[in-house]
Amino acid sequence: MNNLKYSIIPKPQRYDTVDATFIVTPDTQVLCVADFVDAGKYLTDYLKTKTDASNGSIKFNKDSSIPSEGYTLKIDENGVVIAASDANGAFYGAVTLKIMLMQSKTADGKAVLNGADIYDYPRFSYRGGMLDDSRHFFGVELVKKMLDNMALVKLNKFHWHLSDDQGYRIESDVYPLLNEIGSKRKFEHLEAKNLPLSMICKNEGGEYFYYYTKDEIRDIVAYAKKLHIDVIPEIDIPGHTSCMIAAYPELVCNSVGCEVVSESGIMKNVLCPGKDSTYEFVENLLSEVIELFPYEYFHIGGDEAGLGHKIWEKDCPDCKKLMQEKGVKTGNELQSVFMNRITDFLKSKGKTPIAWSDGITDITNEGIACHYWTLKNPLWVKKESKKRKFILSPSTHFYFDMNFGYLPLKKTYNFNEAKLGISDINTVMGVEFETWSEWITDKDTLEFSVFPRIFALAEVAWTKDKYKNYKDFYKRLDFFKLYMKSQNINFSRVEKKKLGVKNVTCYHLGVKGNEYKYNEKLKKTEK
Repeated sequence: MNNLKYSIIPKPQRYDTVDATFIVTPDTQVLCVADFVDAGKYLTDYLKTKTDASNGSIKFNKDSSIPSEGYTLKIDENGVVIAASDANGAFYGAVTLKIMLMQSKTADGKAVLNGADIYDYPRFSYRGGMLDDSRHFFGVELVKKMLDNMALVKLNKFHWHLSDDQGYRIESDVYPLLNEIGSKRKFEHLEAKNLPLSMICKNEGGEYFYYYTKDEIRDIVAYAKKLHIDVIPEIDIPGHTSCMIAAYPELVCNSVGCEVVSESGIMKNVLCPGKDSTYEFVENLLSEVIELFPYEYFHIGGDEAGLGHKIWEKDCPDCKKLMQEKGVKTGNELQSVFMNRITDFLKSKGKTPIAWSDGITDITNEGIACHYWTLKNPLWVKKESKKRKFILSPSTHFYFDMNFGYLPLKKTYNFNEAKLGISDINTVMGVEFETWSEWITDKDTLEFSVFPRIFALAEVAWTKDKYKNYKDFYKRLDFFKLYMKSQNINFSRVEKKKLGVKNVTCYHLGVKGNEYKYNEKLKKTEK
């Protein structure tokens, strides 16, 4: 009897074994209907075979009865049949088959597939991961590697944080000083001012000067498209804008400029919402960026601008005048006036804006999707979720720059949106992990923070709660640990909360972190 199941993450909604086997050989052909050629190519790139229009034993068929992004996958002695109603579903069927082939017994260029009958579809339409390329810059090849691994676990949204206090990372023809000045800071490594990390994280390294050319961005967007991943840029406004103000001081209240900062934390340097010239700048800049990203969503940040609110309220005549005109009394409300105007502009360009939850008030345009990250009163969540869609990235579960003592693997896996105040799951677009890079500086520290937690996040995003089980997940993870080793991914062996590792902070701290050092010792004990 053939009753062996493959280790698949995220877990399919239904997976039955079939008493049969099918042998894949170098001559096995892959047949696709025209709409599913991307899925077929993804598979043949792995198999090193060619798609063929007339004969073969791995087939992709169209079936309009299957839910969007879902698929069926059937393996018996006659071959493999993947069916889907759309190209995304066909692609995810191909991903699942690839994972099965990776685990199959092989000999003489042949792979033996165990029989299976799978019916699968995602829980959420938005399944994302964020990379902060402002604090530290990772480059084209590492971004592509991250996209490859996101696709392997059926994530479909790459949130790309490309502008913050520490650097603007997109080539700009409209505002060239954003690169000449705004993409450059004095030190590579950031100082942890006003944090208990200040004795550990100090300014080190020389001048740090990076940004992506427009051609590099187009290349990454095209690469992601083949993996059925939408790329969502984030230009964080009105706060986290020191890089813009350093280049164009007229953007800040009273035109008091600043430097691109080489430290972490929250800055008082924010855009002035009281000047018409600020909106002209922002709209011109966003227009330039929009041309590079042909997808629905555009992230406009909106977080941690509170120090600037005080300047708006007390010291800026332009802001005080606008507050009086709009009938608002606080800087928080004035930020909503600013965000609403930018929202109207983005909607005129066919975009749906996303903003962080701490930048949303009672008067924020309901067309802005709420990106939930910092803990809020459940009553606030319940109220706002009746107005707008939510993306869930609570720092308590999905901030992968946190150490494993604060955020163990099991905590990520056992996330429950109801505890946040979400009463109607239909208001949730999906979930997303975050990798803020104040202390994540290179490939190894990035991978240490993301892996293996990306697998837990993927199952939260895809699999219905009733089919999830942590012990079962952890067992299936064994194969993916072998996969990560084969791909030279520097995944964390530190997964649990009680390790006897003393942490001075909730952050990883990169190579300086105790967890990272402990992980290096664990790696040396492996065979």
